[in-house]
Amino acid sequence: MNIVCQTKSVFLINEWFIDMKFPVPPVPAQLLNKPIFKNLAAKSLASLPVIIRFLPQPPHFIQKFVVEKALNRALSEQIEMGEFDFLLGHCLHLSVKDMQLNFYLSYDGEQLILAPEGTLADVHFSGNSKELILLASRSEDPDSFFFQRRLTIEGDTELGLYIKNIIDSVDFDSWPSWLNKLMAVMAELIQIETNNQLNNQKQDIVEQAY
Repeated sequence: MNIVCQTKSVFLINEWFIDMKFPVPPVPAQLLNKPIFKNLAAKSLASLPVIIRFLPQPPHFIQKFVVEKALNRALSEQIEMGEFDFLLGHCLHLSVKDMQLNFYLSYDGEQLILAPEGTLADVHFSGNSKELILLASRSEDPDSFFFQRRLTIEGDTELGLYIKNIIDSVDFDSWPSWLNKLMAVMAELIQIETNNQLNNQKQDIVEQAY
């Protein structure tokens, strides 16, 4: 019975996931252009990691299907060029720290595969969701993130260098236009919330001075 349910679940996910043609909900531009709505959206986005931490994780077979489908589609150019050959027989641990999400990735010679959680990893790549969104939106230089330790690569030095080279070589323009637009909007909201926090800190310092 479990096998039948899992097979049916995968089939339903596949129907929704085919060709990565997700339904894109319309975003009322006139609302997002108003500061009050932008600030509200920015606070909501900043709260998302806390919410995700407390959500139950889906079964591994669902994670495996969705993550593999997404990564192999998004990184198809790098895969075709053989840039992930270094992961043959190795495992990369990807950690989204503020969401407490952990993914263990390997390569089978044809595609990236998601290994079970807790697999012994050779190299670890970690960062918060904010940095990963800014990286995907090209709003920040990845080198500055590594220098500030906002993104870290630990473990096998040679494998870590391969990962950093892949990050530098990803052609985000090849991603679906709606995904790039979404990343740009999220990056703008992150910057708004960051500026709001800095302004609040400055205001607190001024008030304490008096």
